[in-house]
Amino acid sequence: MHNTFSQRLCAWSGPLFALLFFIGYGVVARYIPPPDPAKSAAEVATFYRGHANAIRLGMVLSMFGLVFWVPFVAAISVQLRRIEGRHSPLTYAQLGLGATLPVAFIPALYYFEVAAYRPQRSDESIQMLNDMGWLPFTGIIYAIFVQNIVIGVAVLSDRRTVPIFPRWYGFFCLWCGLLYCPACLDVFFTHGPLAWNGLFSWWLSLVAFFVWLIGTTVVTLGAISAQATTPGAESAQAARPRTRPGLFIE
Repeated sequence: MHNTFSQRLCAWSGPLFALLFFIGYGVVARYIPPPDPAKSAAEVATFYRGHANAIRLGMVLSMFGLVFWVPFVAAISVQLRRIEGRHSPLTYAQLGLGATLPVAFIPALYYFEVAAYRPQRSDESIQMLNDMGWLPFTGIIYAIFVQNIVIGVAVLSDRRTVPIFPRWYGFFCLWCGLLYCPACLDVFFTHGPLAWNGLFSWWLSLVAFFVWLIGTTVVTLGAISAQATTPGAESAQAARPRTRPGLFIE
């Protein structure tokens, strides 16, 4: 028995995360597109004073959304373990790295909450809290970068004739992981493509992440369906070598 119902629920929690987060962060709090980091303290404070309640509510919705990321990561891990078998370090690495995303991003969202909590603070204090939220929110790509690399390596190491995940998805994960990397440089810039609202730090990472999320949801649901319809063939497929060379061979 493969618990396909619960696996599908976990897989669909990824899109649910994206939906709640977009509504809270983008629609309610109005943080998409991001504010210009070059704005003066007075301009930043004016935004928070004019939208304090919307920011508070938006961050609450965003944090609820973030928690749904963890079941999504669990669904990926179940399928990766089918590739690795009993001894599955990449599976557990992916699970651990993926579970850090809410832990990493919720504090950044709370800095926005704190800035909106007392809008009567000085302009400079609100600006500092805004900086403390945006810099890590955009720049903390380290865990998800390694998570994508781990998934890519695991997928490309699958020796089945019919792999659990399609082979293109492994390369796709590696490329998406690399596309996140420019965002970690946002601490050096207040203008240009590497600022927190820039082409490379924000837009490239955002598009790469959500395209990856959609692709991962599709291939994970496909793997779950295949697992449910061909349970008896799995062990035989795992033991059969590839018919053509791959990136990872023994």
